[in-house]
Amino acid sequence: MPRSAGLPALLAAAGLQLATAGGGPGSDAERHGGMVLIPSGDFTMGRTFSTSDDATGMRPLILRDDLPAHAVRVDAYWIDSAEVTHSEYEQFVAETRRITPHHWPGGVMPPDLADYPIYNVGWDDANAFCAWEGKRLPTEAEWERAARGGLDSLSFPWGKDKPDRGKARYSTPEGPAPGRTYPPNAFGLYDMAGGVAEWCHDWFDREYYATSPAENPQGPAEGLYKIVRGGAWSDGPNRITVFFRNWVRPNQRTPNLGFRCVQDVP
Repeated sequence: MPRSAGLPALLAAAGLQLATAGGGPGSDAERHGGMVLIPSGDFTMGRTFSTSDDATGMRPLILRDDLPAHAVRVDAYWIDSAEVTHSEYEQFVAETRRITPHHWPGGVMPPDLADYPIYNVGWDDANAFCAWEGKRLPTEAEWERAARGGLDSLSFPWGKDKPDRGKARYSTPEGPAPGRTYPPNAFGLYDMAGGVAEWCHDWFDREYYATSPAENPQGPAEGLYKIVRGGAWSDGPNRITVFFRNWVRPNQRTPNLGFRCVQDVP
């Protein structure tokens, strides 16, 4: 029996249900320690429309890395419904004695940031946290499928409408909002746009989409930069789309970059 065909029966035996496009906060989709199950399936990855700048060559090649749009299939996985918070990271630091983010005075987490997404953490920090929880960082394809919430070929986690202050934190000097401040997408996932950008597993290659595998792409085997997705509070609306690709060096620690984790379905 194919994995996708056997998954509903497997989960039903455990008292769980698949996430669907209609799943929302408090729905049966969320039953795994704050994680949401994303079912296996196909989606269109990348930007599905062209601009006049594409046609004239005015858009630099480095900003055409979200093309070509291509069909991708990913296996089912669990993903954190919200970004990892300061309080969750504090528990990790206490147990592992990992270096604390530099905005913690004297290495102590400011109590008023407990419910805010963690930031000023590098890729190795994020990867180590996920491993500590028995999880891992999402691949770029897993991240985009989850962010789209089943709404294929649209630009934002909530659909085609342009962002506003009721949908996401963006284009502001104020920093991120506490987790779960804004409504979730149709999969029940919070802050897939704005807030803090999120580390992904993959190395960056500008031309990767032209040769990306059609099933469970893992990104290039090596590189200089890691993929960052979701945009941040410091970004404009064009950078908080579900297809926008950003990249930074793995050792970069900035106040607009955090993460969430995923876990494989057995």
